[in-house]
Amino acid sequence: MKSKIYLILFFILVSVNFYAQAKMLTGRKHLITLNIPKNWIQAENDQIPFLIKPNEKNVSDNTYMYVYGLDYQSPPDMDLWINGNSSELKNNIPDVKIGELHLNFENLKKDEFLTGRYKIVSYIYPDSKEEILLVIESKTTIITAVLSAKDNSEFNKYLSSFKELVDTIKINAASITYK
Repeated sequence: MKSKIYLILFFILVSVNFYAQAKMLTGRKHLITLNIPKNWIQAENDQIPFLIKPNEKNVSDNTYMYVYGLDYQSPPDMDLWINGNSSELKNNIPDVKIGELHLNFENLKKDEFLTGRYKIVSYIYPDSKEEILLVIESKTTIITAVLSAKDNSEFNKYLSSFKELVDTIKINAASITYK
């Protein structure tokens, strides 16, 4: 009887992992779990550990999503981080248009680790590339989620995938040491 239960549990776990594409991202002070949206696949990238692209033909290299965590020694301030990031971008690309996008994510509420503060900054580049940067504040980490697209058409096409990705994000404190 017990072996049948274990066998059933094994098949359930394999099925969930096969369909959900759950991923775990770690840093010294954070642990992020998320699911890759339907019709997206993880791509190899030396600079960004978790980069995903649509699993479709004829999609621009400028269309992708990623999630990243940046740990700090003292509690980070989301607004200061956004201002610094936007100022640097404006210095490098003076014609970039910077704005905000308002979306609500129930999973990013205040808890033992998250402050409950998050903001989405939008960028439209001179070459028509569109990007949104979700900045999430925690007690030790700034977590970012990005949707980048070659133009407004692809941006609108994949915005629902971005929402799907962010809705699955779970963020926890961690204490990871590397030897």
